[in-house]
Amino acid sequence: MKLNTERARQAGREVLTAAEELKSDQTPDSLRSASQRLRGLELSDALSDAATGYEDFLRRFGNELEWLGNTVVSAADVVDMTEEAAKASFDQVDIPV
Repeated sequence: MKLNTERARQAGREVLTAAEELKSDQTPDSLRSASQRLRGLELSDALSDAATGYEDFLRRFGNELEWLGNTVVSAADVVDMTEEAAKASFDQVDIPV
């Protein structure tokens, strides 16, 4: 079974796109804006805490997606380099591939 490295790279790029989309989520800013408008009410602190917690989640999960995407793309690159090196070695000793 041969790994389709281009499909693996594409999957990695799609994960990186998802990470970018997640990191650009505006929900924390919306919650903070609502918190500002409700200043003085108990709800204000709750919205501010929710914004901070959600922002932390987005950052952590976005970073993990970014790591995963980069890892998949790098793995595909390594597989391609390994295949090229193996072919070059076979060519040096005249082994038909």
